[in-house]
This record gives sequence, structure tokens and C-alpha cells, in this order.
Amino acid sequence: MNTILWILQGILCVKLLTAAYSHAFRPDAAAFAKGLERFGGAAQPLLILVALGTFAGAIALVLRAVVRVPPWLTPAAAALLAVMMLAATGFHIACRETPNVWVSLILFAIAAFVAYGRWALAPLA
Repeated sequence: MNTILWILQGILCVKLLTAAYSHAFRPDAAAFAKGLERFGGAAQPLLILVALGTFAGAIALVLRAVVRVPPWLTPAAAALLAVMMLAATGFHIACRETPNVWVSLILFAIAAFVAYGRWALAPLA
């Protein structure tokens, strides 16, 4: 179970780092036009906040493998990322971005499983 959780943490980290990059630097400005139009002036600070939170959470998922951080950090990061993915689902529904809704739900499921797994099934020592 420990190996499966590390693999899921790695996959989640890579995906969330790419999401943080795309939300912070918006390489495809047309893709964000609808969201910016829908949420107005609050969209820009929100995107930066989401990018920073996603980046920090992604790094916290794998930080234990590199540095001896407290063992509670990984499951806490996974739980907060799960909450963030639920919020992302709501935003993608509001922007009518159906493919992104499914991606957010899948990432929510992975993050929730990692949080549960690291708290109950295979806690980090």
C-alpha cells in the first residue's frame, strides 16, 4: 500500500505542478477568457492564489521523500488539495468547462484517497 500511495502522490504532484503553471502563467489565454469574463476583477487574484496553493500542495505531497518534514504534512496537504479540487469542480461547472470538471473530480478522488491512505492505511513514520 505504501508503494501505491507514493506512486499516486507522484502522479498528483506532477499534474498539480502543471496546473499551477497553467493557472499562473496562462499559456493559453483564450482558454481562460471565459473564466475571466465570468468572474470579473476577482479572477486575476484568484488565479494567482490557486496557482500558489496548488504549487505548495503539490510540493508538500512529495517533500517527505526528500526532507524530514513532520509526517502529518503529507496527509494534511492531500486533504487540503482534495478540498481545493472540489472548489475547482464548482468553478469549472460555473464556467461550463465539462472536461475540466471530470479532471477535477478525478484529482479529488486521488487526493482524498492519498489523505485517507496516509492517515489510516499506511501512515508515514
